[in-house]
Amino acid sequence: MTNPTAVLLSNLQEVLDREVKRLRAAGTDLQSVEVKKAAGGLPQTALESVCAFANARGGLLMLGLTEEGFRPVNIDAPKLAADLASACSDGLEPAIRPEIDIARVDSQPVVVARVDPLDYQRRPCYLKSKGMHGGTFLRTHDGDRRLNSYEVHVMVSGRGQPADDAERVEGAGLEHLDPELMDGMLRRLRTTRGPVFDRFGDEEVLNMTGVIAEPTADSALTLAGLLALGRYPQQFFPQLGASFVVLPTPDGEPAADGTRFVDNRPLDGPIPTIVSATVDAMLRNMRRRAVVVDAGREDVWEYPTEAVREVVANALMHRDYHSTAHGSQTRIRLYPDRFEVSSIGGLHGASSGLTSVEDLVERGITATRNAQLAKLLEDVVIPGTGRPVCENRGSGLRAAVAALRRAGMSPPRMTDRVNELRVVIDAPGWTSASTRREADLQTGAATTASPWNLSPRERQITELLSDGSQSSGELADSMGITRQAVLNWLNLMADRGLVRPTARNRKSRLNRWELNPDP
Repeated sequence: MTNPTAVLLSNLQEVLDREVKRLRAAGTDLQSVEVKKAAGGLPQTALESVCAFANARGGLLMLGLTEEGFRPVNIDAPKLAADLASACSDGLEPAIRPEIDIARVDSQPVVVARVDPLDYQRRPCYLKSKGMHGGTFLRTHDGDRRLNSYEVHVMVSGRGQPADDAERVEGAGLEHLDPELMDGMLRRLRTTRGPVFDRFGDEEVLNMTGVIAEPTADSALTLAGLLALGRYPQQFFPQLGASFVVLPTPDGEPAADGTRFVDNRPLDGPIPTIVSATVDAMLRNMRRRAVVVDAGREDVWEYPTEAVREVVANALMHRDYHSTAHGSQTRIRLYPDRFEVSSIGGLHGASSGLTSVEDLVERGITATRNAQLAKLLEDVVIPGTGRPVCENRGSGLRAAVAALRRAGMSPPRMTDRVNELRVVIDAPGWTSASTRREADLQTGAATTASPWNLSPRERQITELLSDGSQSSGELADSMGITRQAVLNWLNLMADRGLVRPTARNRKSRLNRWELNPDP
């Protein structure tokens, strides 16, 4: 019979061998691996790394290696392993119990701990000594990052079902509803939901569906009712709308002639109006080409309008509407090489462990942050389309992916930063073509990390880093843009696994970058 302990040790030794090889090739810690010298005993930062791994996708902690060269040092391995196990159990809330063993590097002992991701219903993990709002860490591409109070709120709210969209909006009553949207919803409910609503008056139905908080004299609206059916929700919440900007350059910098924006407009009104206005704004700014179909001609837009509509509707429906997030708009950006939608609040609950749109499409939306709003939007029609804002079946992103596939385009890319969710659709080949991209398309070599998915700025960074690592300042000088703009691009590329930091200044920040040989 196989000894489970021996299997565990053998497995961790194999993992350690593989990861040390990767570390030495990279010359720096990896997103999934953290190294501590620990020559003087267990460092406090080891607990921070365990916490950070537990709040993300897990990882490997190695104690007893130098941080430069990753060579073993003299340690009291049994004591270090025991101290780590005790600290993880007693110093973290909830207690974390990683797999811990003593393996060997260059024939010397090293303590290795494998930390599994914590279930979303138990997050966040935090250091007891610093409290939840001062001791919660998250693992990112640039190390362990302490979360701010809002990010902690997002994790805590992911444990259950928030009710922010059901909150009563003081001063907002039936007179603040859009009559056309309201009548359309009531008509649709009575037509499609069977006889359940036929015997009730309009105000009772509005109460039953959560548009109004309770049938009192003032008939106060809920936040969900105001956002779905209100004439002008921004009267009460000025920032709960969207901003639409067309930028002249891929990195968002002004054009050579000083132009900062090609188009820049606020998108106000209820959610169905914002979705409709976004599509209109895109049609004014998108490129198109004529395609011969059979005996006729068809105009093909740069981005399928169905994909635009679904991505924007999802962002507005699933963003965070907690009072601490009322000052943040949904940001919609059209660059020369991509369409980008950013909304406050990351993926919610069970969805927060997913890392790609493909996962969301395969598994469906497993958790809805704003349940009441999502239910309402099933029966609120987007002006001029005759179709509801959403089906609330997890099908919105599926429809977007299908529309992009029909257009020969890549699925959306997704970056979940806990406090923000960003969805990006890359432009089609005929509007952002390059020789390499066309070659990849023809040979079928395109992948998520393939150059055909790179913007011009990303290709420029890739070319510069192909000669070796560089600092953000050196890249900025070569590219003729600001250092902050370079850092923005590097962070986007790091999220996709295309580049990685290669030298760490422990007192400040990572300061050099290189191409990731194993994206």
